[in-house]
Amino acid sequence: MNLSKLENKVYLELKRNKLDVFRIKDIVILFKVNKTKAYNIIKSLKKKRAIWKAGKGFFALHDADEFLIALSINYPSYISFWTALNYYGLSDNTPKKIFLATTKYSKEIGNFKFVKLSKAKFFGYIKIGNLTIAEKEKAIVDSLLFPKYAGGIKEITKCIEAGKKTLDIKKLIFFAEKAGSIAVLRRLGFILETLGIKGYQKIKDIGRGYELLDPSLKRKNNLNKRWLLDVNI
Repeated sequence: MNLSKLENKVYLELKRNKLDVFRIKDIVILFKVNKTKAYNIIKSLKKKRAIWKAGKGFFALHDADEFLIALSINYPSYISFWTALNYYGLSDNTPKKIFLATTKYSKEIGNFKFVKLSKAKFFGYIKIGNLTIAEKEKAIVDSLLFPKYAGGIKEITKCIEAGKKTLDIKKLIFFAEKAGSIAVLRRLGFILETLGIKGYQKIKDIGRGYELLDPSLKRKNNLNKRWLLDVNI
């Protein structure tokens, strides 16, 4: 990167303090400089591609972990949907974007797609190292809530089938009930029954009227009376 002595010192100090994602105020505090000096340092590092702008007011080291960047620039958030399903090995497909659940609206930033959930649905996540990620079962529930962020119902079905031996079905149903979505319960029950996975019989409160199995696809009027779904896949 051919950094000057000062630039190299700043870069290494950010590394040493594990500030892979930082703001101008971090430079001010760490190096005891004013905002103008901090801005000039950042401008110079950015020009030499040692860092890059990761979001509004945030910068990241060029080799920073994308997951950590995404989690830092919109707090609180956790990795979920297709990204989490791939992380756990339930999906063989690697999504082009990194999908995260959050309680605050954020436009798409670079490779990061933030999906806003209500506070009541923002649960079921854990820490793995420095990562905050949905539990396997919650990643599936989030995906059933918004199938388009997990490759659609067919992909989610494949993930559940792949995880038959590792998923906690009781926890999966509990999370689905806690999410408070009739559509999620119906989709989950239909998939579990289709795959012959025991436990679907415990899903009973599914409301009235029909929902689309996959809301991202057109209606087919292929009605399933047991789960009150238009099986439109």
